[in-house]
Amino acid sequence: MDEKLASPVSSSHSASSLDDPAAKVQELKRIYRKIDLNIVPLMFFCYFLQFLDKVLVNYANIMGISKALHFVGNDFSWMATAFFIGYAVAEFPQGYLIQKFPVSKVLGFNVLLWGIVVCCTAATQSFASVAAVRTLLGMFEAVITPALVMITSQWYTRKQATLRTGIWYCGLGAGQVMGGLISWAAQHGSTTSSFQGWRIMFVAVGVFNLFVAVAVILLMPNSITSAKFLTEDEKALVEEVLARDQAGSGKKVFHVSGIWDALKDLQVWLLFVNTILIVIPSGIITTFSATIINSIFLTPMKSALLNMPAGAISIFATLAGSYAIYFNLPRWLSIIALLIPTIIGAALMSFAKSKGGALAGVYLINFDVAPLALIYALVGANTQGYTKKVTVNAIIAIAFSIANIIGPQTFQVKDAPQYLPAKITVLAVAASSIVVTILQRVLYGMRNAKTAAARAVEVEAINRGEIDAKAVDDEQTDMTNPTFQYVY
Repeated sequence: MDEKLASPVSSSHSASSLDDPAAKVQELKRIYRKIDLNIVPLMFFCYFLQFLDKVLVNYANIMGISKALHFVGNDFSWMATAFFIGYAVAEFPQGYLIQKFPVSKVLGFNVLLWGIVVCCTAATQSFASVAAVRTLLGMFEAVITPALVMITSQWYTRKQATLRTGIWYCGLGAGQVMGGLISWAAQHGSTTSSFQGWRIMFVAVGVFNLFVAVAVILLMPNSITSAKFLTEDEKALVEEVLARDQAGSGKKVFHVSGIWDALKDLQVWLLFVNTILIVIPSGIITTFSATIINSIFLTPMKSALLNMPAGAISIFATLAGSYAIYFNLPRWLSIIALLIPTIIGAALMSFAKSKGGALAGVYLINFDVAPLALIYALVGANTQGYTKKVTVNAIIAIAFSIANIIGPQTFQVKDAPQYLPAKITVLAVAASSIVVTILQRVLYGMRNAKTAAARAVEVEAINRGEIDAKAVDDEQTDMTNPTFQYVY
């Protein structure tokens, strides 16, 4: 919903600021600039760091971690997998913490803990120790997607949320770019001492995590009502706009019915399957893109630098998809449009005969990173009720971890150096995701057709002042709300 649809919310506002639609639009723009400045950079840095923490093993693999820790066989793939096992196991405990405590504080303290764990990675001396550390890291980073989706839906309308989700999700591409630069710099460190370049890399990134954690804990408000950078009138205006849009996270009240509603909702399971299909290639990108490039060019330093443009491509794809939706391109078409370059890239990566063609394929599959941001935005926009929203976020995060467990396991030592089965997997799952996306669109269209008339009547009543848009039943979900309209 656009800010232009806001309506008067409080008699405490002056007539000039509320009765004039143009003045109201300008007031909302001013308020949301303040919100963007205070909220979005912190979310961006959190997502940037959680991806950078994961992608470090990608670069560590070409910097000698396997030799230093005496890996054999598929130990590197299992080290990458250990992270996502911890990630999956911790999802529902993290969801409980988000339900029980302020989401911003749960996020901040998890960033603090995973920063400490990243630093500890530099001290590992064996496969067992690094696998244990990576499992712990996965458990702490399991909070990231549920927390950021909840925070985004807490502050923004459904239309606004898609763009803001795209912006903080660009932390992924930034992590790829910075990871390559950090790896290149760290490779100039010592290669003979016990503190090799890859260990320097983990310590440097871990320390930066600690600074961001302190910023989140101290600066990120727990809710709209606790935001010190907004006046009471500004808070009331934002809350009214969210209510009229059927947006926001809802009151923080636990209802078992919300969990059951999530588990029996077909849209949730379509989103679950689509997340797995989209993230399997993303998991390959995270863990093995530098390895694939290194298999083409055989120079670790050059491979680190050549992997950096992939991050720029994922940033471009994410922003392009998010802005397209902000300017009213249907979400499902945006997802499909982003998957087409992914399919082309997978084909090039798998079958191109030249180094340039294979490298172009590696770059193009980074378009696959962007649709996940749109899935996150759909989760935030199309689930109503705090308990259901927390539950669905946990389910989607589990799908993310399952896909990342599958992705690295498609890379087997016996398939080196071409890893053709893994590359063909990217091609197959991207094509399958297009089919599931179309099924989601059909489902949302059918549901909206059933509630369209009732929603139109409700909006007219709100505009006449007969219904308070903020008077929402705590137990109501998108499935039980007879006027809920899904976005697609």
